[in-house]
Amino acid sequence: MNKFFLILCIFVISSCVNTSLQPDVVSRADAQKDQYVVFGIIADVTNVLIEGDREVGAAAGLAIGGVAGKKSTDSDLGSDVASVIGGLVGSAIGSEIGSAITKKDGVELLIETDAGRFISIIQEVSDFNYSKGQKVRIIKRNGKSRVIPFE
Repeated sequence: MNKFFLILCIFVISSCVNTSLQPDVVSRADAQKDQYVVFGIIADVTNVLIEGDREVGAAAGLAIGGVAGKKSTDSDLGSDVASVIGGLVGSAIGSEIGSAITKKDGVELLIETDAGRFISIIQEVSDFNYSKGQKVRIIKRNGKSRVIPFE
């Protein structure tokens, strides 16, 4: 029972670890480093739903289901089969739970840059409000972009 409790605790703690996709939250690794800035005007704003992370939930569900299945019978062969089935079922359920817990409301911004190119950036909803015609700055670093209003 102690192993089951430990695995359950790991699942709960790991499902709470969630990287922010908000434009006003900056990774610690990006602090005090050069970033490339592009200016533009918002051409369109679309609300989207950012899919949740299924991997953490699936891994934790696999472990919990496997342990629960193993404990469900006394025979060695039955225990092994139950462990595999429990792991598969736990993984599927954990995947759905992980996705539901970590999904986020997002916004897709279609921006015409000052250079005349159109780009689309999706980010998590934050305290910033966006509207058509609004001037914004796009901050780019390591393949990621953040859009912040520019007044």
